[in-house]
Amino acid sequence: MSASYADLLKVRNYRLLFSGQVLSQLGDAIYEVGIVWLVYQMTSSAAALSWLVLCQTLPFLVLGLLAGAYVDRWDRKRTMIVTDALRAVAVLYLAVRYGLGNLAVWEVCIVAALLTSARAFFHPSLRAILPQMLPREDLLLANALSESAKRICKVGGMLLGGVLMAWGRADVMLWLNVASFLLSLWTVWLILLPKAERETSGRSAGTIFQDIRSAGREISREKSVLAAILLSSCGLIASAGMIKIGLPLLAGEGLGGEGDAYGLLMACFSVGMFLSAALMKQLSRLKLLTLVALGWLMYGAAFGGLALTPPLLLCCLLVGLTGFAHFLTDIPVTTIIQQQMPLTRMSACQSIWATASFGSESLGVAVAGPLLGLLTVTAGFTAAGGILFVLGLLPLIKLRNDGQNKLDRRSLAE
Repeated sequence: MSASYADLLKVRNYRLLFSGQVLSQLGDAIYEVGIVWLVYQMTSSAAALSWLVLCQTLPFLVLGLLAGAYVDRWDRKRTMIVTDALRAVAVLYLAVRYGLGNLAVWEVCIVAALLTSARAFFHPSLRAILPQMLPREDLLLANALSESAKRICKVGGMLLGGVLMAWGRADVMLWLNVASFLLSLWTVWLILLPKAERETSGRSAGTIFQDIRSAGREISREKSVLAAILLSSCGLIASAGMIKIGLPLLAGEGLGGEGDAYGLLMACFSVGMFLSAALMKQLSRLKLLTLVALGWLMYGAAFGGLALTPPLLLCCLLVGLTGFAHFLTDIPVTTIIQQQMPLTRMSACQSIWATASFGSESLGVAVAGPLLGLLTVTAGFTAAGGILFVLGLLPLIKLRNDGQNKLDRRSLAE
């Protein structure tokens, strides 16, 4: 039987990792809001903000797959320490330059690219080190606890970042982020892994691209892992644009509201995610791929309801359902990879999933913008809901048929 959240936090290594990442997420959220507003204050230019966003995203597209393969060759704990140190130094540079009154936008953009590059190496290390700390059956609950806590910190951090910038305290915003990276570094430093666990990283004789292909073959051999990644990638293409573009349009055009209506809907989305995390222990009794399929079924049903442009209260409930479904479509995929993939290829496999997820979400947003310019919001939610419902239904039918076939074969053998 899997542990409870309280049991997980009694495990020293996980408690250290959890606390460090929560603090780091809080600092990142403060910085995420603050740095955008700081660039806007410095330039009053939409073009400068576009360059900042480009520098925050492009390095991941370039390094995403490569980083995971390299991490598999390195000591993961050491990689996390080094990347936290690099990020702390990079933001420290901005804090010093800002304090001297000499900070330029091009420096902010370079640091943004450095932070994203370091994160591309940090996160596959983080996801790969978790199976070295906890039993296989506890991974789903551990991922749910970590992600829900980080979401809470992100909301709080964004609010705090906005307040600090309203008070004109960009310096405090930068120094808080430096401190969060140093605290994360310290907690990772304190983690003690058995020698056998420290030596799971491999020294491949091939090239990095051969390592990536090897990780891809590992994924293709495990049908449940491949199905989970493909299913969630397709689902993100259909859903991401409707969440990021469709919901603001629904709040403004369908509900006749302003920013307050959209903010309320997104708050309900977060509440749904927290409820999903709270019930994850009960949900963990189901197969992980079944959870992913149920998540997309819920997404499809919620989008179908939103297509009817119901009253605000019902909209809040439906958006809360999408938030509940969101964790089911994301956390189980990470957990399946952690449970099924070999530790020697774990980081590369996680990077393949992260790259597929990021690319699918970006494509979904890019496609939804023009489509919603041509279609009504109602038509957009209807189409997306239908696609997601089918995506969720097909794996459940396949799993049911597989189970029946196994039963038939056993009956025949008897």
